[in-house]
Amino acid sequence: MQYTTNNILISYELKYQFSLCNHIQFTQDLKKVFNFQSGNEITASNNMKKGFWYNRQFYRLDKIKDLVELIPKYNFNFNDILTNLK
Repeated sequence: MQYTTNNILISYELKYQFSLCNHIQFTQDLKKVFNFQSGNEITASNNMKKGFWYNRQFYRLDKIKDLVELIPKYNFNFNDILTNLK
């Protein structure tokens, strides 16, 4: 008897990042939150409000608009020797 496995792949386009740390990123509609380092979705609920926990503080998704920024296309390391050559 041979078993078959089924795989489902869902991809999201992450457009925004949390301004306090750049590894927490959001979809365009700010409904899904992902930890980019671990690759997991970190959406939680607290008293029926959707959000996520960061540094022991709960951030609600409907009030997060002031704390998000666009993900930059290029990340420059300003401590790199090659970028500081003149």
